[in-house]
Amino acid sequence: MVAVLSKSAFKLPRVEKEKFVLLLRLGLDYNREQGVFSIKSYNNIEKLMDTIGSVLGTEVVFMQNCTRCGRDFPCSECKYNDLCATKNLPFSCVCSQCLRGRKQFEAYLERF
Repeated sequence: MVAVLSKSAFKLPRVEKEKFVLLLRLGLDYNREQGVFSIKSYNNIEKLMDTIGSVLGTEVVFMQNCTRCGRDFPCSECKYNDLCATKNLPFSCVCSQCLRGRKQFEAYLERF
């Protein structure tokens, strides 16, 4: 089983203090009012994903955020999934709908 999380807000089960502190040191932020975590820093993203996975007891992947339309989507929807170097990491990408038109794809490439 794989847990697919949004980088902007996700819940985790209650963890002991040491694990909570580790998660914050690895780059998570915690919103006490809403009871949700979000990613604040990507510096230790692989270690962070492993630690979240150990808390949940399953593999963790993150939704991508489309740089064109702002929609969240899983990497599994992308036809370039096998070629992607950053798949399942909580970074920005372009969703399949925005990549359909050649003009949209070329506009995306011009940004970089």
